[in-house]
Amino acid sequence: MPSRRRLVVACLLLVLEAVAFALFVTESLTGALAAVGLTCVSLWVHVVLHECGHLVAAKLLRLPVLAVRIAPFTGRRSEVWVRPAPTATALPLRMVMFYLGGPMANLCAAAVLGAATAFTSTAVTRLALLGAALVGALLGLANLIPGTSPRSDGRKLLRWLSAPTATRAALRAGHYQDEVSRTLRAMDHRLGDPVRDGDDPLLALAAFQRRWRMGHAGSAADFIAEAERLAALARADSTDPMAAAAIGQALTVQFGLWYLYDAVVNGAPVEHREVVEIAKLAQLAHHVQPHRLSARVAMSLAHLLNHRPEQARSLLLDIRADVDPPDLCHVAFLLSAIAECHLGNHAAADALIRAAGGGHPQLTQVAVAIRAADPVPRLFALAPMVDA
Repeated sequence: MPSRRRLVVACLLLVLEAVAFALFVTESLTGALAAVGLTCVSLWVHVVLHECGHLVAAKLLRLPVLAVRIAPFTGRRSEVWVRPAPTATALPLRMVMFYLGGPMANLCAAAVLGAATAFTSTAVTRLALLGAALVGALLGLANLIPGTSPRSDGRKLLRWLSAPTATRAALRAGHYQDEVSRTLRAMDHRLGDPVRDGDDPLLALAAFQRRWRMGHAGSAADFIAEAERLAALARADSTDPMAAAAIGQALTVQFGLWYLYDAVVNGAPVEHREVVEIAKLAQLAHHVQPHRLSARVAMSLAHLLNHRPEQARSLLLDIRADVDPPDLCHVAFLLSAIAECHLGNHAAADALIRAAGGGHPQLTQVAVAIRAADPVPRLFALAPMVDA
């Protein structure tokens, strides 16, 4: 039996048991049904109140709210999404208070409802208030228990309390992933909105990127295997050169930006074979469209990871901010700034970082970290570039 059907059956059994108990207390079928009905309605109210508690806490703590979804009994999770800056002050304490906002709203409401039973004389009203108070208390306490779901309030509270540094680093990586996604969208492959995988390379690339953006890529091994399949399609002689170029530059930027992040932020320079692989993919794009900014960004990224800053800089001398997509221009300015840092031209690097603006704050921090390092961190051990 599917899990949703089991949940429905369990809820119906609970309602029947509640009706039987209410009938025993009130000795009236009408009163029993009214009390149970009000208790069930209170569950919807408590769910709404829970999310309102999170929302009020986010506003009071000045946490940026991305979205609010309140959808009780629809099969979708009710949630308030916040995405604070990783460098925000007192962030662990503020996030703990945010995740406590929902459960505390339920517990406070339960306490008020429980106290209100002392001021009523009818059994039906008292039973309805006690039922609503019990629902609120259970909902609040259940959300404070660290469950198996990584999205539960208790699990998130535990992460911020037990490992604030690692949780902040994960938040920073999430922001960086958003910037990588924006960069890929700015490259504009004109792939449409395919709904299936297939032998068509462009369809396969679009489906791969959509799963990656929505977090449906599966395990890391599956993600890497699918990326390798796309790379093989790009290298195949039967693949259209334009499709091969689109795959090559997308995979180069997608993986290359993360290699850059790992080398600078996590201190884990990329392996030689990975640099060779993305260099081949970048060559595919640059050979077909050498003047397109997206292809030049991909090729310059491969040069940077291979410690060839002169070649990386030469590809990004002509950045037309009034013609090319802004997000792609920001990335190009920052990659050019990193190349200047490796060449020791700090004044030029500072000017390029300023020109990039604040559209990509995490990639900007990577560039600033390279600018401040002495010596400049190695992104990879020096290796010869793969010929086209």
